[in-house]
Amino acid sequence: MLNILLSELVKRYGLKYKGKNVYIKGFNLANRQIETNNVLTYAESEKYLRFGIENIKINAIVTTKKLADAFYRKRDDITYIFTDYPEHTFYTMYIDLVSSGAFDSLLFITDTSSVVNKGVGVVIENGVKFGNNVRIGHNTIIKSGTIIGDNVSIGCCSVIGGEGFQLIKDKFGNNLNIPHTGGVYIGNNVSIGDCTTICKSLFEGFTRVGDYTKIDNHVHIAHNCNIGKNCSITAHCTMFGSSCIGNNIWLAPHSKIMNGAIVGDGTFIGTSSFVEGKIPPNSRLFGMPAKPIDEYIRDIVEFKKIIKHNKGK
Repeated sequence: MLNILLSELVKRYGLKYKGKNVYIKGFNLANRQIETNNVLTYAESEKYLRFGIENIKINAIVTTKKLADAFYRKRDDITYIFTDYPEHTFYTMYIDLVSSGAFDSLLFITDTSSVVNKGVGVVIENGVKFGNNVRIGHNTIIKSGTIIGDNVSIGCCSVIGGEGFQLIKDKFGNNLNIPHTGGVYIGNNVSIGDCTTICKSLFEGFTRVGDYTKIDNHVHIAHNCNIGKNCSITAHCTMFGSSCIGNNIWLAPHSKIMNGAIVGDGTFIGTSSFVEGKIPPNSRLFGMPAKPIDEYIRDIVEFKKIIKHNKGK
């Protein structure tokens, strides 16, 4: 979607760089899964600069001159762009490129001939690809950059491929509106309920839903999430940005999966649980924060003992 020479990019902002004059073919964050090669990222700390250096798909980093000089020999095929405000500069470049139409090329032309049932008020943008036997309920919107597999049903008043919530502030502390340029990939035999949102990925790549997954009503799937095969996501669940659940996962009502959390295959998440971090396969978690069931029960027992003790005073 993008192919711009780095020297042309930095010239617009009066910046200097160190390294090769490479082509930039995508933007992304250093600690995210990246699908495109030759990607530009940014780093304001040693931690995120290390992420960028370790990711072979990244070939340029917006950072401070001090950090670049300290890490240049760690990987000499990366080009460093110098600025005092790496995050602000990175997003300014990205927003300007989006505004200029650099990310607007469609991968495919919409063909709705395989949609066997389309409700009243359905909106389908150009740049959507459908498999066979797709059903769409009333007033649902399918946005550009969405790929839908075979035998998929989508309920009423849902939005597939809308922009997610990426909160970034400029150097003056003002909120910036960050456009999303990725897509949504929905596998085969997927069922999506009413009033559900699945956001497109922030940069390149897709927010993904695996085959045979069932998503209930009033569910929110944020940008860059990855849902495995044969999962069950019940009503009012939320997956925060860049969270990932494996295959055969059960999310009970009102469950929340925190940013960047990774949930292993076969895991059961109890009602109103709040999940963060890396969860081993076949876990059974409950609570806020979510804990293994034996720890959760032990905490409840201890809590009841404290209440009983206090009442006895």
